[in-house]
Amino acid sequence: MLQRHLLWIMVGAYVLAAVLPGPGEAVRAVSLGRIGSTGLPLQAGLLAVVVFNAGLTARAERLPALLRRPGPLALGVAINALLPTVLLAVASVGAEGWHNPREAQSLLAGLALIGAMPVAAGATVFSQGDEGSATLSLGLVLGSTLLSPLTIPLGLHLGGFLTTGGYAADLHAAARTAGSLFAVMVVVLPCLLGLLTGRLVARLGRSGQSGRSGQSGRSGRPDRTGRGLAPALPAIRLVNLAVAITLSYTNACGALQQVITRPDPDFLLLVVAATALMCSVSFLCGWVIAGRLRCDRGEAVALTYASGMNNSSASAVLAATRIADHPAVLLPILAYSLLQKILAGSVGRVIDRAPGR
Repeated sequence: MLQRHLLWIMVGAYVLAAVLPGPGEAVRAVSLGRIGSTGLPLQAGLLAVVVFNAGLTARAERLPALLRRPGPLALGVAINALLPTVLLAVASVGAEGWHNPREAQSLLAGLALIGAMPVAAGATVFSQGDEGSATLSLGLVLGSTLLSPLTIPLGLHLGGFLTTGGYAADLHAAARTAGSLFAVMVVVLPCLLGLLTGRLVARLGRSGQSGRSGQSGRSGRPDRTGRGLAPALPAIRLVNLAVAITLSYTNACGALQQVITRPDPDFLLLVVAATALMCSVSFLCGWVIAGRLRCDRGEAVALTYASGMNNSSASAVLAATRIADHPAVLLPILAYSLLQKILAGSVGRVIDRAPGR
């Protein structure tokens, strides 16, 4: 029930952040410690929990099958890494005519943070809900995640070259001091630990099941009840939802309060229009390339979702902790987070109506 109403729950979290930001600000002030000169806020730890659980529940044993036809996987990862930079360059040209340079730079910095992030783990959930290829979807998430120590700093540096002033300096600084470390500590390492833990639990479950093979029942088949992670899946999903909602609330605190206290309708319209265009073009590009590769419907769904869904939680955490002096940067990230979920709800229907599908 919570998963079906996740979009409205996220909207509620944003509204709560706008009218009651105090608890969220307190959470954002909590630190988990430092690694060298880089601090790790509680938000980064919460994000690591989501990524760990994504790896924990992944069916990694299916991934070798992708090597028999690596084209969709390679192109999907490339689209996720390169397309946002192209769209950001186009947006930077269009932003030159905006009447308020600060608003234009906030928009560009937010789009840069979105584009630098890997495929969202939630893409696998939406893809499977539309009967997409679970194997390709998982491969796209893991492939972009494992490359994130390279792609995050690269995306942030490119964003810095397309912005000016303090926004450019903050993006370059984030790329140098937090980009690769953030990717390793908060994205890659939790994902790998989740994968290893999931494989270990599955192996222990199989060994325990083999010891009870004589108790298989009348059918002669092993009793799979209670084996592996299956009993814990509801709890894992509930934890993921709780953490995702908490991240949405804490990330929105500050930025949305400014929207309420100092409303700026033209800037909000610009943010919604730009993020909607970037998100829809990303989804469309994945769908078109899937058609060019003559992918079947399942692969087309997985590729389309991976192209349009970036890890907005990671970009919001990075914006809130590394570019905190420009809170308006969070607005395009929050808008993109909602818009990609809205568009994700219609991908399957669009593909089904397309000629040849």
